[in-house]
Parts: sequence; structure tokens; C-alpha cells
Amino acid sequence: MILRSATSKSLVLFDFLAPNLLSRTLTSSQVLASDKRSTKPLRTPVLPAAVFKNIRENVTQQLRTREVVASDQQADVYNATLVQITEALGKEDAVAARRLWVKLKKLNLADILDSKLVSMMSALLIKAFLPPSSKIWDRATQLLVEEVAVSAASCDAEGVATCMLYHIKRKDPNSALALYDRCTHIMSNKEAWDEDDSQESQEDTDSQNDLAFGLADLSHSGMHPIRGRVRLLLAAVTANAMLDTFQEALTMCKNTNVRFHSYTTREFLEHLHPDSDLRTKVDHYTNRLHHARLVSRPVSLSRQITNLGDSHALTALTKLYHAIREGILGPDPYIAADESSLSSQRTVTMTVVGWTSFLTAFLKCSAKDVAAQVWEDISICGLRHDTSMWNALISGQAQSFADATATFELMKSQDIRLDAITYRALISSLFNGRRPNLAMHRFQEFQAANITDTPENILSVYNTVINGLLVRNRIDAASSLFQEMMTKGPKPDVVSYNTFLGHYARRNDIRGLGMLVSRMGESGITGDVFTFSTILSALLKIGRPDASEVVFRLMEKQGIKPNTATYSALIDHQMREHDEAHLSGALRLLSRMEADPTIAPNIITYTSILAGIHRGTPWLTKQKEDDFTRAILDRMKQHNVKLNTRAYNILIKACLNGRRLDQAVSYYEEMKRIRMPMFQETWYILLEGLIRMQEWDVATEVIKEMTGLYGVHPSGPLKGLVKRITSRKEY
Repeated sequence: MILRSATSKSLVLFDFLAPNLLSRTLTSSQVLASDKRSTKPLRTPVLPAAVFKNIRENVTQQLRTREVVASDQQADVYNATLVQITEALGKEDAVAARRLWVKLKKLNLADILDSKLVSMMSALLIKAFLPPSSKIWDRATQLLVEEVAVSAASCDAEGVATCMLYHIKRKDPNSALALYDRCTHIMSNKEAWDEDDSQESQEDTDSQNDLAFGLADLSHSGMHPIRGRVRLLLAAVTANAMLDTFQEALTMCKNTNVRFHSYTTREFLEHLHPDSDLRTKVDHYTNRLHHARLVSRPVSLSRQITNLGDSHALTALTKLYHAIREGILGPDPYIAADESSLSSQRTVTMTVVGWTSFLTAFLKCSAKDVAAQVWEDISICGLRHDTSMWNALISGQAQSFADATATFELMKSQDIRLDAITYRALISSLFNGRRPNLAMHRFQEFQAANITDTPENILSVYNTVINGLLVRNRIDAASSLFQEMMTKGPKPDVVSYNTFLGHYARRNDIRGLGMLVSRMGESGITGDVFTFSTILSALLKIGRPDASEVVFRLMEKQGIKPNTATYSALIDHQMREHDEAHLSGALRLLSRMEADPTIAPNIITYTSILAGIHRGTPWLTKQKEDDFTRAILDRMKQHNVKLNTRAYNILIKACLNGRRLDQAVSYYEEMKRIRMPMFQETWYILLEGLIRMQEWDVATEVIKEMTGLYGVHPSGPLKGLVKRITSRKEY
């Protein structure tokens, strides 16, 4: 037990988290359920008569649903065959498995088989009947093995990928693509995900907070994994590479939510040995396809660029830009610089938002030289520098009001259209540079210019000025501008009010808060989560025991009926304050939710509280942290809310980030005890955190269990962590 490796006593979780197996209804697929971690042969299950009766009734109902005449005799035949299949798999009798599959197909019953069972049959048949690529496959056997592999693809696509590789090695890409076409339904399935995909999720979110890491996805963690989709797509790309049909491969990639990973690509390329030319070509294809697919989704591209810029990941950002630049300006272009350059060879296009995102991100990373290259490349591509690009330059110079002002004047001299965002960026830079008088001068210039822009953009300039004045403690000027907006426009919005609320809250000015809230009500402005979280925090800071009641009376007065999501967001805001007053406020909100079935707390609510308790530098005593954790888990038990894999991942990460080894190990032990599925994301979080804490003995024990008990073969970044632990290489 890893708990013995921990240096302090662990908090043992409650038994209620274990699933109540006795309450489950046994179905035909559950008869075949087995522990995948076991290396022992499957044994023929001994089933009582009552269970056989239940199975027969279940199968009969499925047959009727499919509009097939059903009889007890058919159900009995199916059940008997089911047991025979289990026995054949246990003995690895491929001949018997083949015969039984044919039998069920003739009875039109094969599609009732559990997909995991079909996956096991597929693996056995491929192992027994797939010949070396140097030999011709018997046609009848090939068709049957491929049929079983395709049937298993809804659970495991490895079999189809393996069959495709056979055709690829025999220089028959068309047969490989024909197999892929039979599985396209799983490639666009957004209700399923790859076990391999989980690691990319971890890499993408390391710099984000725990809520962004996964709380929003907790309700989706019941989705079933489909193994091998990445390898299936790679096989299809290889076939297209053999046919020199890059655009067909790109269409495939654009029609799926499957993404390439460097490590899965490297592993797949090993299967193409010794054809080094094909390996090189496929590697080239995958790189180009990855970037083409990303460019084809402008919102995703902009989000990724922004995330890299926010986390100052300059190396990765530069690598991404140069790859896309090569696709536009390189010797074999496949990306259009804008829509006017689209062609049969350039079927995806960069957008103004994409170019602007790169400019903004590089400037945020203080990489002015690369930003200058982007600016020059835009001209080389024959594009005009859009106003938004100029605005990005000014925004990127937020810490240098002199540079921002010079850029602004250059825009004016070149007759570049100035919009509201241009002035907002300049004014923000001047306030940041402690030049409030110059900022107000530019604001007056903006007002006099009567610029035509969207009402939202116009209002954003006013809100920027209000924020700048309040930060510089020019309360009267900010209030005067606010009053001017009330009478002359643009009318203040919730952001305007929230800006003042934040100011009053920082000063513990409850009177000012109250007056502003009253004015919101009079103006018909409805508050948002930030509004009420700010008010709640301010009331808690001054020790108001009725803080939550006050906030909800305000909501009621504004006609707001908060739902579970509203409460959960408020709770998460409070837990991020890391003090007992806000914890008490969060628990009062939770009590209100638990007392009302219409706003009952869910797994997101409870996980946000638990993660908040564990997150960051310990802010509770060890005893209090344990007590609060037990209390929350007990409340979850009372309301029948159970943690899932994603929730455990969040909690383990929070514990390890806060150097709470005993609690992290406790969550891990609980996952093992109740047989909670663990994917590469879980193992990555565990090992990465243990390395950071230099808990080498515990990490070594985790690796033993991961590879031995769970049979996991680490790959990619997870494999790298394993190597670091075995060699005890520190950061």
C-alpha cells in the first residue's frame, strides 16, 4: 500500500464512494465483465438459473426493439454462445471464436455483443490469422477479421488500424482507406475520447487554474474511451501520403476531433520500418496536417496563441508561428494568407484575427523582434495592416505610453482608420504609465471625434477610463463621468457598476457598495456572478454573519433566480479567497443549495469546495483541513453525489500543488479501492507532482502499480516522467 510510504497519516475517504454493485441489473454484456488488469485466463462463468432467465428476457427485449421475431429458444442460443465465447477467449481458441462469431452473424445477433468483448475477439483473431505483410491474406479470413475489427471500433480501433497497416505494408493504400471509410462514424464522435487524448489535455492546461483544468468538464467524464483513434487516423494519413493526396488527408483531419500527438506519431512511424522514405513523408504530412487543421479553426487557433502568450511560452509560440509561416510562404504552400488567396492547393486560410493574435502574443512576451517579423510578413503576403493589427501594437505597448503614443500618431499620419479600440488601448497605456491627465486628454479627443463603432466598443472606452481614474484614486472624476454617462450616454452597463463595486470593496466601503447597488436596481441593471461575489466578499470581510442572505435578497430584488451554476460559481469565488470567513460563506451557500431540490449541488459544486480547501499554501490547520474534507465528503454521501475520474484528478493535483502528500495519496488509494478508471492524465498528475515534491519512494511505488497492477505502458510525456523518476533526475 502506498499509504505506508507517506510520511504522515493520511485521511481515509469514506466507503460510500464505492459503487453499490448489488444494486446493478445484470445484462448479457455484464456477464462477460472481467478485470482487465488480471493476467489470468478468463473462466467460464457459473450462472444460476435466475440469472439466465434475466439474460434471456433482456436479450428478447433487445430483439423485439430491433423488430426481429424473438423467442426463448433464440435467447437461450445466444446465452449459450455467450458462455462459449468467454471460454474460447480464456483458452485463446481463435478457431472456436471465429466459428462462434459466424454463428451469431447468421442469427443476426452479433451486434448485441458487448463492444469490449468484440474488442477481445478482434485482438485474438488478428493475432491468430493476420499474416506477415510478405504473404497474401486468405480473402474469406480477411473479410471476417476485418468485419470483427470494424465491429469493435466503437470501443477499440486498434484492430482496424492493424489491418490497415497490413495493406499499407503491401503497398495497397486503397484497401487501407476503404477500411477507414467504414469507421468514420467513430472519428467524428464527440461523445467519445481517446485515452491518448487525455495527456494533451494535461499539457495544454498546466499553466491554468484548477477550475479551468477540469471542473467545467466534470459532467462529461462518463464518456467511454475509444482506444486507437489517433493510430487509425495516422494509418489513413499514411495511405494518403502513398497516393500523394494531401488535400484528401486534410479533409479527413478537418472532419474529426482527433488530434495528432508527437509521441503517438513517433510510435506509429516505427511500424513503417524499414521504409525510411515513407516514414519521412508521413512525418512531414502529419506536421502540415496538424497546422492546417488548426488554421482551419480560427477560434481554436486564436485561443491557442492567446494561451501561449499569456503563459509566456515564447519557444512554443515562435515554433507555431514559423510552422504556419512556412505553410504560407514556403516552397510548397498549403495555407492561404487570406481568403483571396484560397485555391485547390491552399484550402485553409489565415484570418485577420489569427495575424492579430500572433502580434498580441509576441508583444505580451516582450518579443518585439518576432512581432516585427510578423508585421513584415503581413506586407510580404500582400496584405494591408488592418486597424486591429495597429491596435494590437498599441495594446502590446501598454507599459510604454511613449511607444503607444508614437504608434497612435503614426496611424493618424498614414490615414489608418481609428476606432474605439484604438483609443481604449492608448488610454489604458497612459493610465498604466501614470499619465492620467494625458489619458483624459485623449479621452476628450475620442469624445469629440464621434467615431462610428459598435455600442459595446464605445462603452468599453468609458469603462476603461472609469477604471483608470479609480485606480489613480480620482474618485470625484470617475463619479462625474459615471453621472455624465447616466444622463448623456452611453448608459453604464454591468461592467461599469462592477468596476465601482470592486473599488468600494477594496476600500471596505459598505456604504458606497449599498448606494451603488441601489442605483443598479433603479437603472434596471442586473448583476452578474462577479457583482454578487464582490458584494459577498466585502460583507464577509467585515464579519457580517448574514452575508449570503443579504446577497440573495439582492438577487431576489433584481428578479434573479439563481440556479446550480450560479451558486457553484459564487462558491468557487469564495473558495479562492483562502480564508475561513470565505469558507464559512461558501458552506452557507452550500447549505442553501442542499435544502432546495431545484438548485441541488452537483459534482462541480462539491469538487470546487474540496479543491479550494486543498489548493495553494495551507491556510487551514491540518486538523481543520481534515475535518472540513470529511464533512464535505459526508455531505456528498448524504446527497448521493460521487466523485469521478476527472474530479479525482483535480483534487489530486490541488493537493500535490499544495504539498499535501498524504491527502493526495489518500485520493489515489480511494480510486484504486473502488476501481475508478485511471487514464494517462491521472498518472501524469500523480508523477509530475511527486517529482516536484521529490517524493521518489512514493513515485516509484506508483510506477510499479501503474505498470504492474494496471498494465499501463506509458508513452510520450508520461514515459518521460517515468524515466526521470527511475533515474531520480530532479527539476
